Amino acid sequence: MALFKRKNSNHWQMCFSVNGKTIRKSTKTANKKVAQRIFEKAKVEAAEGKYFQNSRSKMPFDQLVNEFLEKHSKVEKASYKSDISKAKALTRFFKQKPIGKITAYDIKSWRLWRKDQYTVRGKKVSKATVNRELCLMKTMFNLAVDWDWLEVNPAAKVKKLKGENQRMRFLNRDEVSRIIANCVSYLKPIVITAVSTGMRRGEIFNLTWKNVDFKYGFIHIEKSKNNESRDIPMDSFLCETLKNLKENSNGNDYVFCKEDGERCKSIHRSFTNACKKAEIEDFRFHDLRHTAASLYASGGVDLFTLKNILGHKTITMTQRYAHFIPNKHDKTRRVMSDFWLSEGDTVSVTAVKN
Repeated sequence: MALFKRKNSNHWQMCFSVNGKTIRKSTKTANKKVAQRIFEKAKVEAAEGKYFQNSRSKMPFDQLVNEFLEKHSKVEKASYKSDISKAKALTRFFKQKPIGKITAYDIKSWRLWRKDQYTVRGKKVSKATVNRELCLMKTMFNLAVDWDWLEVNPAAKVKKLKGENQRMRFLNRDEVSRIIANCVSYLKPIVITAVSTGMRRGEIFNLTWKNVDFKYGFIHIEKSKNNESRDIPMDSFLCETLKNLKENSNGNDYVFCKEDGERCKSIHRSFTNACKKAEIEDFRFHDLRHTAASLYASGGVDLFTLKNILGHKTITMTQRYAHFIPNKHDKTRRVMSDFWLSEGDTVSVTAVKN
């Protein structure tokens, strides 16, 4: 670190390092004492991660949002449309504030403000919504660091709100049968597929016949929410349902189409009506995914296999269904019993007591 003058300038220059990067910058003063104070302040800010060499730190927050959506989310994420919605909620608070001036305190202030907002349906914004938007903000700032627009991520140490309710609504066999019985014709195979496979709604709507393998009994997902492919086994009932559907597909590429041949894009109204007729309340289409997971787990499918079927990125998400697995400790007991009672190595209980 040094303070010096160039031959062609009267202003004092300072030179120091930030995270391994050498910074040379003018103090914009010819007074050495003033320059020394500026230099000392810059060194302290550098040590605290508050000094930014890049002028991009002056970028307005709404511009960072646009850069993130166009350069990252639109190109690399399946949740692009969802990201747009979350980003709008963030922009309403931060607007055009320079990203280099946004602090952890500002983000905590946003978190407090956001949880007191209301949705378009007049309900208070849930903690889960606030936490998802916070995750998006952390991703944006991480990219700003990667792109050398910021030195540190101001959201890195801001924690999620505690007490988030994890919705776990699922149906039993009778309720599933009642919903299917009340579905309009084009909706029935969609609901059957959701219950049999646990596929996400977008994965179902984007499914094409080329990715349905009747020979080996698999559905191939080319690109999931996590940008990964996976194969889902088809049961005999689902396989027969899709075969019948294909026979009447009229050459459509997409598996699920409406009666007029148009590809299904939204089933909210028809699914809501089916639930009402079946007298099933507080149930969303996504809950069919929970229903499939609970059925797999209660049937004895292990968590690692279930993780791959559902397309979870981490096993943590799948562990929500662990309590459905029947007699999950029986195998553990059996293994240890076989160990203690194995021939030639039997340990006497009496000997242990003595």
